[in-house]
Amino acid sequence: MLLIDLLRSRTRIDLRLAVGLLSLASIATTMVLIIVNLAAEQAEDGVASMRYLGMMGLSLIGYIWAQKKSSDMIAAEVEHILHQLRLGMFDRVRKAAPDTLARVGQGAVQTALTQEMQTVSAALPLMLNGVQQVVLIICVAAYLAWLSTFAFVMISVLAIVVSTIHLQRIRKINDATRDAIDDENLLFGGLSDLLHGFKEVKMNSRRRAALLGALNDRSIRARDTKSVVKAQWSREFALIQLAFYGMMAAMVFIVPIFTSDYHDVAVQTTTAALFMIGPIGAVVAAVPSFTDSDVALRKIKDIDDQLEDALDAQHAQEATNGTSSPETLEKFQDALGNIAEISLRDVRFSYPGTSDSPGFAVGPINATFKKGEITFITGGNGAGKSTIIAVLTGLRPAAGGSIMVNDCPVPTDALQLYRDHFATVLSDYHLFRELYGIDDIDPKRVETLLKQMEIDDKVELDDNAFSTTSLSQGQRKRLALIAALLEEKPVLVLDEWAADQDPHFRSVFYEKILPSLRKQGKIIICVTHDDRWFDKADTIYHVRDGEFVDGRQTTQA
Repeated sequence: MLLIDLLRSRTRIDLRLAVGLLSLASIATTMVLIIVNLAAEQAEDGVASMRYLGMMGLSLIGYIWAQKKSSDMIAAEVEHILHQLRLGMFDRVRKAAPDTLARVGQGAVQTALTQEMQTVSAALPLMLNGVQQVVLIICVAAYLAWLSTFAFVMISVLAIVVSTIHLQRIRKINDATRDAIDDENLLFGGLSDLLHGFKEVKMNSRRRAALLGALNDRSIRARDTKSVVKAQWSREFALIQLAFYGMMAAMVFIVPIFTSDYHDVAVQTTTAALFMIGPIGAVVAAVPSFTDSDVALRKIKDIDDQLEDALDAQHAQEATNGTSSPETLEKFQDALGNIAEISLRDVRFSYPGTSDSPGFAVGPINATFKKGEITFITGGNGAGKSTIIAVLTGLRPAAGGSIMVNDCPVPTDALQLYRDHFATVLSDYHLFRELYGIDDIDPKRVETLLKQMEIDDKVELDDNAFSTTSLSQGQRKRLALIAALLEEKPVLVLDEWAADQDPHFRSVFYEKILPSLRKQGKIIICVTHDDRWFDKADTIYHVRDGEFVDGRQTTQA
C-alpha cells in the first residue's frame, strides 16, 4: 500500500515507538475489560472490590497517557509528512519550464495539492488508529481464548470466513471506486469548461446544448458509479453486522452444546465478544479511506513523476550547455548592475512539432532595447510576438543566438539572475492581491500610483495587499501595472496592456504614463496594435512569421 510506503519513507519518528504506544493503549483497554469482568463476577456475590477499582483506575491512566502521547506524535508527524509532500511539489512547480506546467496541466497540479492531499490527510490518522484497533482485537481475542478455547475457535473460524469474503469483495469495490473517481474528474472538467467559458457558452446555443448534454451524461455516469460504490459498502457493513449476529448466536446456542463448563464464563465471553464489535467496525469503516488515499497518492505520484522527469530533462540540457566560470558570472552580474541596453543577436526558438501539426519557430531575431527608450513590438495575431517576449524575458531559453546585456552574453545557467531584472504584465498575467516579494512599500507611493491609474476610489493598500481585485479587466491590468512598477525593476515589458483600456485611459497611458517611465530611465518594451500612438515610441519592430521584418526609429515630438 502506498500509504505504508509513504510513512516509511517520510516519517521522522520511530514507527516502532508509535506502534508500541498504540499497543500499550490497546493493552490498557483490554485490562479494563478483564477487570470489569472480574469485578462483575464478584458483584454477583454482593462484593465490591476496591482493589479492582484501583487496578481499573491505573489501567485508565495508562490508556490516557499512551493515547495522548501517540495521538500527539502521530498528529504532528502526519502534518509534517503532508508538509514535505507539498513543499516538494511546490519546488518542482517553481523550477518547471512553462511548457512543462502546460503539459502536466495546472488543474491537475492544483487538484493534487488540494483535494488529493486532503484525502491522504484524512487517511493517515485512520491508518494508525487502525493499527491500535487491530492490536486491541488481538488482545481481546487472546482473552477470549483464555476464557473458552472452543468459543475462540468458533469465532476465529467465523471471522476468517467473513474476512476472506470481505477482502474479495473489497477488491471489486476498489475498482468501482477508481471508476467513480475518474467519472467525477470528467464531470469536474466539464464544469470547468462551463465556468471559464461562460461567455462563449452563452453566445452559442449549439455549444451550450452540447456542453450541457455532456455534463448531464457525465453527471449521470458519476451518480451511477458512486451509487454502486455506496451500495456495495452498505452491503459490506451489513455483512459485518450479520457476522456479529452470527457470532452472538454461536456464543449462545452452539458453544454451550460442546462445552460443559461454559455457563461459568458465558457472561465474560459474551462481553468480550461484544467488546470486539467496536474495534472491528472501526477497522472496516476505515478501509474506504485507505482505498481513496491509495488512488489519491497514485495521482500525486504521477504528477510528481511528470514534474521530476521534466526537471531531469532540464538539468540534462543545462549540463550539456555547461556551467559558467566564476569570472563569467561576475562579469555578467556587473552588467546587470547598470543595464544600458539589452540586445538580441540571431536569437532563435522553436516549439516541437507533431505528426498533425508542424512546430512554430521564431528567428533569427536581431534587436536592441535601450535605457530611457520606449520600444513597440507590433504584428498580427500568431506572428510570434508573445514567443519573442518569452525568449527576451528568459521565460523560454533561446535555442540559438545570444541575448546580450551591455554586450555581455547571458549565461544559460544564469537565466534567473537575468529574469529578476524584469517587471512584466504579460497577456496571460495573473493579478496577485498580495504584493509578494515587494518589501518596505511606501503607502504614499501606492496612493500616487492609484491616483495616476484613476482607481484610487476603488482600491487601497491594506496590509501589503490590494483591498480588492474584483474590478473590470482594464482596471485589473492597471493594478498589475502598479505592482510591476512597485518592483522597481530596470526593464518593463507590457504585452497588449492597453488593449482592455477605455479610450480615455488609453490616451493617459501613451501620453503620460509611458513618457514618465522613460524619464525614469527604464527600458520599456510594449507589444501593441495601437498604430495611432506609434509616434510615442523611440523604436518600432514589426513581426511577421516569427521574424522582425521592419525596425525603425521614430521621431519624437
